[in-house]
Amino acid sequence: MTMVFRSPLTRTIAYANTGGYAATALKLAGFDALEIRGRSDSPKYVLVRGGEITLLDASPLWGKGANECIKLLKSKHGDVRVLSIGIAGENKVKFANIVNDAGRSSGVRHGAGAVLGDKRVKAVVIAADYSLRVPIANREKFMDLLRRLNSKIRGSPLLNRVTGLFSIYGTPLAVNPLNRFEALPFRNYTKTSFEGAAQLSGEKMNGTILISRLTCNSCSVQCRRETVGVSRYSFRTEGPDYAQISSLGSNCGVGDLEAVAYMNYLCYELGVDPIETGNILAILAHATERGLVAQDQGLRWGDVERMVELIRMISTKTGIGGILAEGAPSVSQALGDPSLSTAAKGITIQNADPRVEYGWGLLNATDNTGASAHIWVYPDLIYSFIDLLGEKSLVARIALNEYDKLASAVRYKQDLVAVLDSLQICAFSNMAYDLEDYVEALNVVTGWNIDRDELLRVGERIFNLERLYNEANGIVDDTLPTRFLSDPVPSGKNMGRVFPLKELLYNYYSVRGWEAGRIGEPKLKELSLT
Repeated sequence: MTMVFRSPLTRTIAYANTGGYAATALKLAGFDALEIRGRSDSPKYVLVRGGEITLLDASPLWGKGANECIKLLKSKHGDVRVLSIGIAGENKVKFANIVNDAGRSSGVRHGAGAVLGDKRVKAVVIAADYSLRVPIANREKFMDLLRRLNSKIRGSPLLNRVTGLFSIYGTPLAVNPLNRFEALPFRNYTKTSFEGAAQLSGEKMNGTILISRLTCNSCSVQCRRETVGVSRYSFRTEGPDYAQISSLGSNCGVGDLEAVAYMNYLCYELGVDPIETGNILAILAHATERGLVAQDQGLRWGDVERMVELIRMISTKTGIGGILAEGAPSVSQALGDPSLSTAAKGITIQNADPRVEYGWGLLNATDNTGASAHIWVYPDLIYSFIDLLGEKSLVARIALNEYDKLASAVRYKQDLVAVLDSLQICAFSNMAYDLEDYVEALNVVTGWNIDRDELLRVGERIFNLERLYNEANGIVDDTLPTRFLSDPVPSGKNMGRVFPLKELLYNYYSVRGWEAGRIGEPKLKELSLT
């Protein structure tokens, strides 16, 4: 399921993808999409059932945690899917999220929860009619296609349910390769590796806090993680994924995986995005270390107890939490040093250091939603993952200084992901599937007859339309935080590197056909956007 809105955090167009079963349920409840307009005078929740939409009183639910709200609504309505906000959304924290079926964070990471909170919508409840079948133009060819695609999944060294590394370890598989390549965020990106990284890895999770592997609708991969507290903390939740591990973990100097999982659980319950929260707490710890914040107001690296306290304060906007709730640029400005921010277009970069991973840096500098990309949606642009991906890597044969080729690879993947998102296809599947597979699947289901160039052109049109929306709202800056452009990597195998923004942007704008970063009339006509 994809939620599209204007972000209260970045003011850009934003979209949030969530897996699980909610999207299928919405289709089987009689709707392809749900549009929520206006603002209610009192708390409501939306009930979607049998082709009808009803607004019901949510006053008894207002003030409750997201997971608690979901449990109450499931108890009342039976076999339903529920998306709920927590108290952070009610308080319009700018990076408040939506929680999907009690534990799967959605609205990552632009504040979809704040949007619903502003509308006074506590939850969306979806009751599917599982006796319905989605119409398929050619069911016989569809079944043949499913068999062939399932064979590709089984043959994938990453996605095979039994032997695939991504299936076995989930997104935390990223920790060790990024640390070995020295591209891992550590202490607000002041360093690029962490001695305690192995304690945060997928391998460590499997031997400690993992209790089961979860899946999404009709998917055999099971890359989602379910974890529990085993010693100091009491929780049962989904995750943490790698993004939460790198933000609440290594970027804050925390090497305790159970503690990271607990903070991730707490963020879900309160309805605040754990990724943005972790990166903002890293900014606060950095400011505290530099003496910009009093010790009793700030945060020491690795102080989990204080982090837990601050997460609660962010969700209620109390004390310094009210400042932190405004997002990284505002926080850094309020702390007296804007250079502490790691945000592009208002949202913090996650997962990897762009001074080491140039494709990642260019992607985050130019993406229409800011620095919010998921590293496993774009693993083929990551040099640290070349050994994992093999022939599926787009950068295996591209040198770091081949800026034209790197720009072309980023442009291709952005367009592909745009169209996959529009089709509600999990982009993780690209680790096994090829472009032609998506083309064939679309043609078989719809009865259309498009080719690969047409499919990519749809993605290009989407990407350009998003940029036009941003341009109309005065957001045109393609850049990264100053530290990545002028502060060299301080040590290690990548010592001295900075991100070559000027050179990469020049080549990127060229392959995009843009004029100094703006979409000119020729490109608008070419894409039939005039």
